[in-house]
Amino acid sequence: MFESLRPLWPLIKRYRWPYVIGSLCIIASQWLRLGIPRLFWGALGDLEGSTDPVETHALILRAALWILASALLIAPVRTASRILILGTSRRLSADLLGKVFGRMLELSPSFYMRNPTGQIMSRAINDREYVRSLGGAVYMYMAETGILYAITIPLMLAIDFKLALIAVLPYPIFLVLARKIALQIQTLSRAAQNALGEISEKVDESLSGQLVIKTLALEDYDFERFKERALEFRSLNLRMTKWRALLISLMMGLAALSTILVLGIGGHKVARGEMAFADFGVMLTYLAWLAVPTRTLGFVISSLRRGTAAFDRLREILDSAVAIRSEADSQGEVSQGSIKVSGLEVVFRPLSEEEHLTGSVQDEHIGSTADVERRVLGPLDFEVPAGTTTAIVGHTGSGKSVLARVLARQLEVEPGKVFIDGVDVTTIPLEELREKTGYVPQDAFLFSESLHDNVALGLPDAGEDAVLAALEGAQFSSDLDQLPAGLGTLIGERGVNLSGGQRQRAALARVLLLSPRILILDDTLSAVDTRTSEAILEYLRPFANERTTILIAHRLSSVAHADQILVLEDGCIVERGTHDELLALDGRYASTWSLQEESAHEAERAAKLEAELLALDGPLEDTQTESAPLEDPHVEDEEGQR
Repeated sequence: MFESLRPLWPLIKRYRWPYVIGSLCIIASQWLRLGIPRLFWGALGDLEGSTDPVETHALILRAALWILASALLIAPVRTASRILILGTSRRLSADLLGKVFGRMLELSPSFYMRNPTGQIMSRAINDREYVRSLGGAVYMYMAETGILYAITIPLMLAIDFKLALIAVLPYPIFLVLARKIALQIQTLSRAAQNALGEISEKVDESLSGQLVIKTLALEDYDFERFKERALEFRSLNLRMTKWRALLISLMMGLAALSTILVLGIGGHKVARGEMAFADFGVMLTYLAWLAVPTRTLGFVISSLRRGTAAFDRLREILDSAVAIRSEADSQGEVSQGSIKVSGLEVVFRPLSEEEHLTGSVQDEHIGSTADVERRVLGPLDFEVPAGTTTAIVGHTGSGKSVLARVLARQLEVEPGKVFIDGVDVTTIPLEELREKTGYVPQDAFLFSESLHDNVALGLPDAGEDAVLAALEGAQFSSDLDQLPAGLGTLIGERGVNLSGGQRQRAALARVLLLSPRILILDDTLSAVDTRTSEAILEYLRPFANERTTILIAHRLSSVAHADQILVLEDGCIVERGTHDELLALDGRYASTWSLQEESAHEAERAAKLEAELLALDGPLEDTQTESAPLEDPHVEDEEGQR
């Protein structure tokens, strides 16, 4: 059990002195406390042989003063031990959270694709609290109990060796039973914490999908799914509580059995004169004081097992491999922005072979017939000269977004497959690569900050004029009047106060402000109307001439101006060339272009027809509306003549 806590030692070592001093305070407080029974029962023994009232009064006063002095010393020393240990556990918890969050920032996006947010949040918040108790209450109670036993048992042995051995005789048997129960508690605790992660995952999913749930009237169905997880969590906690109650009862029975043995055997020894009454009283007092920590030992053991299970879950995050990282000798640099892809393949391994958090994937999905290796890209070979625009098109699921993430190095890639300016991307420092690469995914993510702060996220020192210029390039400036506070408007979690098109344009403005060497747009204008999309593309053309641009789109009219167009199907390039060359080829691109153009013409004809109908109906309706209130009989005649 303690072996699994080894990774926690570096954090504990940082605060070793507060723990050392706190432990010394515990030793001092327990030593002072254990002196009180000796003073009390010793004074009673002296009173038995005293006949002088003055001497008796002096004995009582002296014993009372010593006991009072001990109590006055115990209070601040005991308080200091709690401040040092419990306060340090808070700092330890903060450091652990920082370490976990730092690791989460290092982990590649594929880690978050495999593991739900709820499972990660459950570990970072709930499990961390259980681990904090290990360095706080659990350590303190274990130290107090261990020190109390270490001091009390030798004192009891010094009073009466045989009686002390009889008193501690049941302890080994009870501790063996306690260990078995504690293992059950640890197993159930881990299962309960996994179930709590599933609840967090379900709540996160329901909150994010409220619009879908309400649109399809799925409230009852969604509640039943939540209820199922909640009942499982309750069942596991109830089972764990039963084992914890059994463990605490076991410890209470141990304390009571030791007291009964001492009373029965020690009482006969006092009656026969084999043991002094004061020594018997001291022995009983020591046992009574041992009874309280012995009873709490059940709580300590169960909390220790629960904290260990929580730390095991946290270690799954801390021990997760960082798939995308800069090597120590990485010295590459992005200067011009030319891209070369040679023999690139992307294969998604089965879940059974992937590293994932416990509880994040249902057991029945692992190793199922659907859990197979999938090739999503490749092999691919193409080049993008610096300062040119390459468009990537293809039907849904053809691998366009995966390729965009590879080029932005958001997915793991083998060395020797992707080169920028002739340098292998795996040898370019991540900070340098991502600083020179602007990637706008299709699903635009905005933070619960003002619009200004969201656009200036990558360049916090940017002035208002620069932010406005970026928004103008993304055709967002005309929407500012609709926002209550303009640039200072708080746009809500994930940009909930903005439309889909506004979110995409705000995310585009964020990248335009950075002015990167390489610009990757993954269907960034999918939620934007045609007219606005054309205006954005018109702005991007001179902007793209100064940098390398990868443009992914379903609307082929958006990419017709590209210097090179790649057509993907099932992860492979099936056609490539300029717009005119691909039309002349009369292949997939040409057929898709014809369909989209036909749809566009039909939409245009429908819009024109609607406009003509409105133009014909408009004057008549206006005349009727204006004439009705006049109540003039000549109006009817005029209407009839018309």
